[in-house]
Amino acid sequence: MQKSQGAHATFCEAPAAYIVQTYFVLRMVIAGGAIVLPAALLVWVALDPELAMMSSLSAFYYSPARSLFVGILVAIGVALVAYRGYTRGENALLNAAGGASIVVAMVPTGNSSVGGVNPVSLVHTVAAVGFFVLAALSIFFYGQETLESLPDTALRRRYRVAYRALAVLVVAFPAVAVLVTWVVDSSAVLFAGEAAALYAFAAFWMVKTYELSRSQVQMRVV
Repeated sequence: MQKSQGAHATFCEAPAAYIVQTYFVLRMVIAGGAIVLPAALLVWVALDPELAMMSSLSAFYYSPARSLFVGILVAIGVALVAYRGYTRGENALLNAAGGASIVVAMVPTGNSSVGGVNPVSLVHTVAAVGFFVLAALSIFFYGQETLESLPDTALRRRYRVAYRALAVLVVAFPAVAVLVTWVVDSSAVLFAGEAAALYAFAAFWMVKTYELSRSQVQMRVV
């Protein structure tokens, strides 16, 4: 029987392939959001003379770029919650990280023009720290779960080293940035540290997606 065309045409040959493609698109939403956020904010600052460079990603909440900041973080958070981890432990960590990302977006950091510490900014800080820590834990402990499907032992070892290095960087970049900011009082260091951590996070999701495409483990989701 000839395949139907037009509105009833399908993207994939089989439902399993459709599910796998949806799964991979969700992974790219997570990685893409982490890549786009810092870059888009920097481009906005460069193109808009009325938008000053902020000391951190979160500080852009108090700028015309608020909608961009909130929208991308919420998208990352929703995608992390919707994504099904390979194991129950990974799934729980990703759900928690996704929730933390949404809290970071919706609960603003302290306004530097006001000063002082308030409960709202404290919740934001805890959520931001929680996001990076939970993301790093999910990478460090569960990033290698699918590697046994790869026949090459040396390749498995390289992936494992890369994943654990990226996990460390996800928490090390913002931690070092905070320490340097206390010492140097630079407005750019914290932003750079947070951006670098997001890029390490995105790098894991992109490399892991490539690994899954080679190991064929993605078919187990169906």
